[in-house]
Amino acid sequence: MRLVAAALNIIATSAFAEGGCPSGQFPQVGQGWRGCTPPKQPTAPAMPRSPRWDTRWQAIATDTPKGILGKSVNRLSALSAENDALEDCQAQGGTSCKISISYSNGCVAMVVGKSLLTTGCGATRSDAEQDAIRECEKGSLNCAVYYSACSLPVRVQ
Repeated sequence: MRLVAAALNIIATSAFAEGGCPSGQFPQVGQGWRGCTPPKQPTAPAMPRSPRWDTRWQAIATDTPKGILGKSVNRLSALSAENDALEDCQAQGGTSCKISISYSNGCVAMVVGKSLLTTGCGATRSDAEQDAIRECEKGSLNCAVYYSACSLPVRVQ
């Protein structure tokens, strides 16, 4: 009989091991109340950060009377790109160098025709070249791409 009483005591104690809550839940007690709650769920992982991009600039400077081209690519600012293009133009003998175009996160092109020099820009090298060719063909013959380059944004995160 003692054995039966001890067994019943063990069973009764284990039934209330979780504070009278159903299996898998835990007691929660507040001021004047008592309840059962499910276990805490792991929090969802944080959403990945969206990428961050740094702008890249480029510029073309020309001394048109002398036919000299100065250029820069992948600069951090418009001012830096323009200054470097002017310096490049002057380093090649230009004395009347002027900025023809500066552009960020894309492509530029220079097209030379029989009587005209034009620049263009676009998302791709081909877009920039076609833009410059269209402008050249409005006022000149024999338009051909002389220079094109791209400075695309750089992912930093």
